[in-house]
Amino acid sequence: MANDFFPVERNRYFYGKLLTVKDFEAEQNYNRNKHRFSNIAMNGAGVVYGLGVTVHDDSTLLIESGFAIDYEGQEIILEESLIRKLPMIDGYESIGDSSDVWLAIAYEEEGTKPVNAVNTGNTANSEFNMTREGYRLFLSAEKPDFKEILESNGYKNVSTIYSDNKLSIVAAIDDIVVSGMDLNVHFLIVKDYNTPPINFVLTGESEFTESGIVELVYSQASQEKRQCMIVDVPVMIDGVSEYIGQLFSRNVELSLEIGSRHYKNYVKIPAEVNAVSSERDADELRRKRDNLAVHLREKNVPIYLSKIELIHSTASVFINTLTDLPFEQKIRRGTTEGIKNSGLISVETKVRKIEYWQKPDVKSSYNPKNGKLSFEFGIPVPEQYDYSVCHGVVDLEMPGGIKVNSRFYSEEIPHGLGSGTVDVRLSIEFLSEGNGKSILFGNKEVFKSKNSGVNPPWAEVAAVVFPEKGTMKIGVWLHDTVEGNRIRVHYFAQKPERDTDRIYDRSKPVVRILPEVTRLSAGDRLHFRAIVEGSDDKGVTFRVEEEGGGVIDINGVYQAPEQTGTYEIVAESTADPESKASAYVIVE
Repeated sequence: MANDFFPVERNRYFYGKLLTVKDFEAEQNYNRNKHRFSNIAMNGAGVVYGLGVTVHDDSTLLIESGFAIDYEGQEIILEESLIRKLPMIDGYESIGDSSDVWLAIAYEEEGTKPVNAVNTGNTANSEFNMTREGYRLFLSAEKPDFKEILESNGYKNVSTIYSDNKLSIVAAIDDIVVSGMDLNVHFLIVKDYNTPPINFVLTGESEFTESGIVELVYSQASQEKRQCMIVDVPVMIDGVSEYIGQLFSRNVELSLEIGSRHYKNYVKIPAEVNAVSSERDADELRRKRDNLAVHLREKNVPIYLSKIELIHSTASVFINTLTDLPFEQKIRRGTTEGIKNSGLISVETKVRKIEYWQKPDVKSSYNPKNGKLSFEFGIPVPEQYDYSVCHGVVDLEMPGGIKVNSRFYSEEIPHGLGSGTVDVRLSIEFLSEGNGKSILFGNKEVFKSKNSGVNPPWAEVAAVVFPEKGTMKIGVWLHDTVEGNRIRVHYFAQKPERDTDRIYDRSKPVVRILPEVTRLSAGDRLHFRAIVEGSDDKGVTFRVEEEGGGVIDINGVYQAPEQTGTYEIVAESTADPESKASAYVIVE
């Protein structure tokens, strides 16, 4: 349909011109096509705003009002929010027993307001007087063409690296990069609800890095709920400038972990990359490569609003999970090469939890390649308290026999938690037939029943605490006689404290580095893997402790020196540089 933009012709009016239906249609098409062309060239395709999808109940969707532009430049307007049961949506009857379905929206128009007409060529002798521009909302169980979607959104070097019934991973690699800066590698990950969090590593030889190795590492957070996502993994290009070639010299090793299942294979990732020496050269190269055909090529791609996983029962179909805007088909200004840069900066924000005694901080970075400004805010968690606890026993002597309604008191005793306010709980020890020694907490009257099976003593206990001395006094009030001349009281005392050092030590991240000890030949390479526990920030900084002991990059790829010896590799947590681990390399 993109070909109807050309040739660009408009009506020329003159006195005495006979105007027919074709002339008026040409007048409309001229303006409509100009508008569509401007939409594609200046904005691209995707959701402009709104059109969010949420679950209203277990079989109903709420679609917010909004505005989108399709891949032919046509405007899709949902003027008011919709609530739709699944069976009310087009395409529902075709989903069968599929568990994964896709909710999409497309431009659609229809004739309205029929009027009488003569010489129409149809038996009804009527024609629609108006055309209403609208939309079609529909469900589809057909698996989308992931490669076509990414390419339509302007991504380059798209290839599938893994695919089965439950998981698909598609890679897209930018084709132009400035030497000394990051090359963006994008991964589209599509999985089902039952697929556990995944981790994968792609390792391949490359002429674009000094180490000769490109390693792409992705680890899915356990709290990630989206079943369809696009994630970016940057690679520093520092080995070449003014160079064009394949990013990977040969096939790439894929190591994939799906929960406890491990998969390893070699995959082919064709990705031609052009490294240039400056951002100005990159912009010039993009301009030379860009052309009209790229933007106006036929793109039979709808706007996917959500990925929905269904649960089928004998009576109905229910919504299990929903991922909103799965392929991020939205108007991005200045973030992808497939869309004209409007000069606006895309801002991305993240929040990182830090301990309550740490000061709030903010980290920012700007990537001129894609115009993205990133902020990471460190927000302290609420103040934490720890508790010191102490337990003890006090025997209260009751001389002179036992009398009902008698009161007995202990001496002033230390509770063991030092000065300050403490919380004291008291209980009475007694012998229970068939159960031996028992301890009563609370009111004895609760167990005054034949069905309880126990008969605690009827007594009340209380304590007076002397905060300045760190002591207390315990008293007992008997409401009935008890056997013997002694009653034993247990006390449980606790004291809230803010022991910063102790809490800090307990919450410090723990770093492990694997392998811990290894042997290498001079000049060999080895990938070290750092594992961080006890912190949401899993980042580490690698270094070689000894000067001349080889080099290690940010990804943990170590290259041994030519000189033999034993060298220490250190990995420091970015969350807490004091938390670190060491591994040792014996170079032979």
